[in-house]
Amino acid sequence: MPQILASQIKRGDVLLFQDLYFIKERTQIRSTVKEAACSICDKCLEDGVSVTAKKIGEQMRFFCQYHFSKDP
Repeated sequence: MPQILASQIKRGDVLLFQDLYFIKERTQIRSTVKEAACSICDKCLEDGVSVTAKKIGEQMRFFCQYHFSKDP
């Protein structure tokens, strides 16, 4: 239970405020994140397949377990 104890300077009285609720402003999250899906067939984790990232040149490409080859 949040409480604030405040004293008045003039009279020396003490005030006790309790059951205070401080409302915080919600932060907005901005993101450009996309779901990792296979570059060839667009299957993703929701489809029950594993997705692996592979760097080809300067790009990061995603492949499902059926289209990923370990050979370069």
